[in-house]
This record gives sequence, structure tokens and C-alpha cells, in this order.
Amino acid sequence: MTSPKPTSLTSAPWRHRSDDTPVACTTGESRDYRQLRLALAHRQQQLRSLASCPADVALFDPDPWQFVVTLLALWHLGHRVWLPGDDRPDTRQALAQRQIPWLTPALSLSPLPKAEEMLPEWGELRADATAVVLFTSGSTGEPAPLAKRFAQLDSEVEALYRCRPFESGCIISQVSHQHIYGLTSALLRSLCENRPFGLEPALWPESVSRLLDNLSVSALISSPAQLSRLPESLRLSRHPHDVFSSGAPLSADAAATAERLLAAPVTELYGSSETGGIAVRRQAERSGWQALADVDTDYRDGLLWLRSPRLDEPGHWYCHADRVAPDGQGGFHLLGRADRIAKIGGKRVSLVSMGQHLEALPGVRRAHCLVIEHAGGRVGAIVETETTEQPVDHDPRRALITDLRNRLGEAFETTALPRFWRFVPEWPVNAQGKLTRSTITRLFADLDDRRRVRWLGTRFDSPDHCQITLEVPERLLQLEGHFPGQPIVPGVAQLDWVVTYCREAFTTQGPWRRFERVKFPLLLLPGERVILDLTLRGERVDFHLGSPRGCHATGRLTLSREQMDNHS
Repeated sequence: MTSPKPTSLTSAPWRHRSDDTPVACTTGESRDYRQLRLALAHRQQQLRSLASCPADVALFDPDPWQFVVTLLALWHLGHRVWLPGDDRPDTRQALAQRQIPWLTPALSLSPLPKAEEMLPEWGELRADATAVVLFTSGSTGEPAPLAKRFAQLDSEVEALYRCRPFESGCIISQVSHQHIYGLTSALLRSLCENRPFGLEPALWPESVSRLLDNLSVSALISSPAQLSRLPESLRLSRHPHDVFSSGAPLSADAAATAERLLAAPVTELYGSSETGGIAVRRQAERSGWQALADVDTDYRDGLLWLRSPRLDEPGHWYCHADRVAPDGQGGFHLLGRADRIAKIGGKRVSLVSMGQHLEALPGVRRAHCLVIEHAGGRVGAIVETETTEQPVDHDPRRALITDLRNRLGEAFETTALPRFWRFVPEWPVNAQGKLTRSTITRLFADLDDRRRVRWLGTRFDSPDHCQITLEVPERLLQLEGHFPGQPIVPGVAQLDWVVTYCREAFTTQGPWRRFERVKFPLLLLPGERVILDLTLRGERVDFHLGSPRGCHATGRLTLSREQMDNHS
């Protein structure tokens, strides 16, 4: 059964729904609006007990239930809620510099004595008031704050409803609610359309399969990063009614594969943090994008212009930094970004055009060019090639770089050609399909620190297993003195990589108990590309460091009991 027209956020639908109506669910558990209101009142009491809680508060909580409870509690107490995209130290520092306190999940939602007698404070939610402050993706500069009024969020929810209403069932999500897409599609739509949201993120294909086996699922909120990596081995006994994707366009192959494996239509949403939703498409029906019903579009000089109630100034025309072409059916095709002009060697260079030239070359799937300011303002290139084209050591890497530079040289000045190259096995995007500034920084981090191995991507197959692609820089500091005439990577450096990536992958901290059964069967040389395979097995992590030549290191890292308690 299709949901009725959504209730607006400003009317606080969670205040009036019947006590026993489900608001959130997962396998074996369902929570209703009575529990939501009790948790909301409890949270408000905790917030009032803080020594000082200014109007602006930063909220980061990956748990959907606690996030919703805290968000609603803050809204009804009159706070503007800042939603950082992550909780890295630099993100925290940036908010601290703005004097915005960070509200962590540390405040427990455990019941207080006589919790049944507590009632929430229902402060007014005005349409013109700022509800949240989000951040742009930050792929070309520092992430910028972006305020969204309740009226803009309500407009987004209603536009998505008109595009494709939720059927009955639970809404499960693979994307973060700290961003506009996950916030509106997975949580706010659920509340406004009276559909239960998922109590747990469905990050892995196994999670999706388990939830579908045990729940009636209305929609899977996903992204290109998730849908393009669905395994062919995925076998579902039940299917979602709908699948939604946003963050970047899906390739035609990925869209078709996702529809086949999930046995549900995949609706792609096109928009941005600044504009909100702009257009939709289902590639099984058409390749072009169709503007949402409340969006006016125009095409001027090959660029997309729009008017939308989700813009900060709804009545004004806004120029989006995407090149477009009409599709002849009332919609449009996306042709890539039109901005990012850099001055290299005294000449203006379109980095977008350079990336497009690379993508047009045989064997190149995707490319992104950028200026690396801390490396003398030279250009860097991130390139995803076909599997057979991936360079495995110094000689094929050098040959590939020479070939790509020669081909680019036909269209660009030699001084503007990329100086630094990163050949990635998969496009390194986040859950929203964005190539972020932090990821770009990480890809080129070895330029600043010669002690660092070159990271080219991490792939998780499950919460307990991942593969990290690494490359040995030829100027790696640990090569010095090992040995004249034929540098090799010392074993202690390889073990340091294991410790570093174990901490990152499984959120464990040292000190470690010990390494066991360590072997170094094959010397590791400068320029080689290796895969670090990590598998968490109870109290240990098994590791294997290998390349096309063979195994370079293998063994296990035993964790302390305290670490395992923290991990669990």
C-alpha cells in the first residue's frame, strides 16, 4: 500500500501518531512512537542538564535510533543542528574553531527512573528556521557549511514522495544520515510518510540479505559505491519494493546488474547539497534525467540552470556547475563538471577536460585531475584502469605513465601534464559516491611523508575481512640502507603496515600482544604493488601481503583481551 501524502516536519508528526505505531525496526525488534517519545523526553532532560548548550550544536551519531532521538530533542529545544560528515580529528577541530560543541553518542539513552511519566517539550518547528547545517563534499576545497531551513527539508521530502512514494514496509539504508541524501531519504521521509526506518545500517550485502529475509522492506536507500559492488553470489529470498541511489550517476551496467540482483527498480536521484533534489531517472526506461515536478530547468551555454523551492533563494535562477545537453524527450544528459580551472605554468587549464581526455583513452575507466598545492602546484591524476591495465611494479607503471602523458600531450601543454599518478583498483568514493578531499589527501600522503607506504584503496568484503591495495614508493625512507645496489623493504616496515591498517580496519588500539608465525617468503622491492589481506578471527588478525609475484609476508597479529572487548 502506497503511503499517503507526507506530513510536514513542521507539524511534528511523531508527536501525534498512536503509541503502538511502529517507527523503527530490525530483525527481531520493533520500536513504536511511545518509545520514541519517551526516549525524546529522556534526551531532552539530559541536554538540559549540560552546563551550557548553545543554540548551535554538532551532532554525530552513526546509530539511526539515537541520531533521530537526539535530532528531534534538539529541534524541539530550539537548537540548530550541525551535521559533520565524519568524526575525524580535523573535522572536530574545524567545528571547535567555530565554537560549536560536539555532541557525541556518549549520552546514554538508558531509561531513567519513572521514565513513563516524562513528557517531551514540544517547541515550535518554524518553516523559516534553520533545521540543520550540512557540509559540501569538499572534493575541491575545504568543506563549506550549508544551512537548510525546515521548509527546504519539507520540500525535499515531498518532492521525493511525488517521484516515487514509499510502499508499506521498512526503509533500510546503506548510506550515512549525516549527509542530505541519507538524512532526507532514509530518516525524514520515513517519519513523514509513516514508514519505519531501519534500526541498523545495512552496510554489507550480507546485512541487506539478512534484513530482507526477516523484514518486509519498502525501500533500500543506497549509492553507486554500494550498488556497483554487489557480488554476483548475492542470493535473496525476498526483495525490496524499490531501490534508490544518489551521489553520482550509476553506469548503465551497474544499474542493470543492481536491478537484476535485487529484483527491484533502481531509481537514481540527481542533485547536490546546495540544490537538493533536481531530477530522477530509471535507466531501464531512459538514459536521460527528468527534472522533478517542482523544478524549472534551462540550458544556457551548455550549463544547467534551475529554479527550485529547495534553493536558498527559490525564486532565483541558479547555475549548476554541470554541463548538460537536452535529450530530446524533455530531459537532459549529464556531460560532466564545467568548473575547476587551474593556472599551471602561467596558462589556464581545465582539469575537468584533462580528466575527460584520460577517460576517453583505451583501458581507462575513470579519471580525476587536481592541483597538488603542497607539491609545487603540479597536477596529480587519479586513474582507474581496466584490471588488465593495472601496473604491478616499476616498469609497467612507468610505461603506462609515459603512454598517458604522450597522449595528453596532444591536447595540453607539457608543463600542465600530471606529474603525480595514482592508479586505483576501484574508484575511491565514500558511501555517498563522492571522491572527498580527505581521500585525495590520503592518496597523495606519501609526497609529504616519505615513511608512508602509498595507499590506493581499501575494500571490505565483510566487517571482519578487508583488502588494502598498497604501492611501495621508490623514495620510501625505509629503503635507505636496505641494501646498496638492490633496495628492499625491510620486514619490520611491512609489520608496521599490518599494525597501522589493523587499527584502521577493526578500530583496535595498541599495545599489541605479539606477532606469531611471521614469514617473509619473497623480497618486496621498490615500485611493487601489493595487496594486504586482513581477516579478523576472534582474538587475532591473520594477514597476507602478496603481489602477482607471490607472497611477501604472512602471519598473525594477536590482540589483547581488552582490545577484543572494545571491538565487540
